[in-house]
Amino acid sequence: NDISDKPDKEQLKNKFMKKLPRDAEASNVLVGEVDFLEAPFIAFVRLQQAVMLGALTEVPVPTRFLFILLGPKGKAKSYHEIGRAIATLMSDEVFHDIAYKAKDRQDLVAGIDEFLDEVIVLPPGEWDPAIRIEPPKSLPSSDKRKNMYAGGENVQMNGDTLHEGGNGGGGHGDCEELQRTGKFFGGLIKDIKRKAPFFASDFYDAFNIQALSAILFIYLATVTNAIT
Repeated sequence: NDISDKPDKEQLKNKFMKKLPRDAEASNVLVGEVDFLEAPFIAFVRLQQAVMLGALTEVPVPTRFLFILLGPKGKAKSYHEIGRAIATLMSDEVFHDIAYKAKDRQDLVAGIDEFLDEVIVLPPGEWDPAIRIEPPKSLPSSDKRKNMYAGGENVQMNGDTLHEGGNGGGGHGDCEELQRTGKFFGGLIKDIKRKAPFFASDFYDAFNIQALSAILFIYLATVTNAIT
């Protein structure tokens, strides 16, 4: 992939961009096997400032975290599964904040332990996908998990990497459109400017073959019930 500070043309066309907040940052997970290593090499990097890495990411957002795993040949599947596990960790809102504030490896390990305490795992091969699984009676509260770390009950994090407002960068804090501007309809105008590039696609996306087939199916299902 071409690594540069300018986004690729295909990235700019990605429709997923309109679902991302303005200050979103990316985590890149890179795994592979090489013939010059006898043991796996792992590095987890948090950049001081997020940077654009060209076509390395699916969408043109700056990268803050890099996870790199290189190992000897013959264990590509294991490396791939480790990469999936790290990607799942980084998608968790609580571990995501811990990664922003961690000072050393122990902080990251504590965050992984906390994640494992709350995660729900289905063992492969021991359950029938055709059987409906009852939803849990209660779900772990992310707010409660955040408060545990905010109160310093487990590990003391490095506050230097916090963004303004106490949230890790790329989080779900107040976006620019929701901030007071002091101008008449200032937030609305900013929101319109942000969504303007995607306005046309909101209409012609409906002519996708999958969307048309879904509309036809719903129409026929409704008409059939009305007739019978």
